[in-house]
Amino acid sequence: MIDGSMLQIMKLTGDLLHLTKDFDCKDKDLNEFIQVDALKYGRGKLAVTYAVLYDRELVGYFCLSNDSISLNSEDKRKMDRLGKSQKNYPAIKIGRLGVSCARWGQGVGSFIIGNVVSKALEHSENMGCRYITVDAYNKEGALSFYSKNSFKPFSEKGEKPNKPMYLDIMPE
Repeated sequence: MIDGSMLQIMKLTGDLLHLTKDFDCKDKDLNEFIQVDALKYGRGKLAVTYAVLYDRELVGYFCLSNDSISLNSEDKRKMDRLGKSQKNYPAIKIGRLGVSCARWGQGVGSFIIGNVVSKALEHSENMGCRYITVDAYNKEGALSFYSKNSFKPFSEKGEKPNKPMYLDIMPE
């Protein structure tokens, strides 16, 4: 198990890109994103990618962008505890999240989610931000991971490759 106090999160820059060449989370798209596309997304202001380091080893990464949740009337009633129906709800989206397969089951993913929640809470002090969203792979491992970290599916329907999920950052 990794000592969480030894994990370091840094914004991915060209200076850290060399650490990505051996990164493998057993998902070709996620590996390619961190190795090839992450800095391009950053320059294009589409997403900011963060590297998670443990003793100078890249053990995981995630990228964040702004999001907005648009819901139908039934879903709005379920989500809104303020009694004010909104057309859209402000959110932060986890666009990609990968953990090195050598570090699976060592708490890196949950550490990342905790960090994203902290960033969302900090962000919400200056701008509206109520939710964290993710389009999780519709696979048992990914869905179980996000459920374990308090994410809920928007809908139980559908067999699409991704399952939209959310986490409400406001305590009840």
